[in-house]
Amino acid sequence: MTAHRTRPTTRRGALLALASLGTFSLAACSTGGDAEFEESGGNGAGDGGSDSGSDGKEQPAASDGGGEEGSAAGADDAQAASSVDPADAIDTLEYPIASDEVEGTMTVGLHHLRRRGETLELLLTFTPEFTEPGAFTLWNLHGDDHSVVAPALVDRANLTRYDILTTNGSYDGPTMWNSKQAAVELASGDTQAYWANFAAPIDDISAIDVVMGAGPSFEDVQIEAEEG
Repeated sequence: MTAHRTRPTTRRGALLALASLGTFSLAACSTGGDAEFEESGGNGAGDGGSDSGSDGKEQPAASDGGGEEGSAAGADDAQAASSVDPADAIDTLEYPIASDEVEGTMTVGLHHLRRRGETLELLLTFTPEFTEPGAFTLWNLHGDDHSVVAPALVDRANLTRYDILTTNGSYDGPTMWNSKQAAVELASGDTQAYWANFAAPIDDISAIDVVMGAGPSFEDVQIEAEEG
């Protein structure tokens, strides 16, 4: 059974991976029973797919190689200069590592969900703990499935789900507005910072759930106002 913890973790400084921005969200269109979701813009990302933009030209990379150049809205943050400390998380949760090759637990730290113009920027940290030797990427530690790593935002009151923005690319490609999942190898106890960007909610809300693909959710996460 997964456990939800509210005390911050203490780990080595995070390896910072900058996020980026695009045009993808899913909106619920059912008001009763199971919610049905449909594309409201952009294209869904997959494990493959093109890493070029919609105009067919190769997009410039952000500092971690993921996302388009102008999309790393948080690049001028003080945090972006070096690292994110997992001990600074405002909330944490824990779930079993979703891999047949590695047995252990993954601790996810929530650092902020912040409005930036017409988008929301999410900052998480991932810290695995396991007994196997060697190092593994977030992709490896989530069953070699990008979609299991990727968080989503869910507005349960308005039956609306928001997925990571993309301009029709793979999860680790330059058109997917999140940190790379298969670039940084983590030994047990190491931490990777993970950025992801979403469309701002279409409804007037101040909080939203951050849903993890492999574990429980951060519920009623407050949306921070845009800085400046």
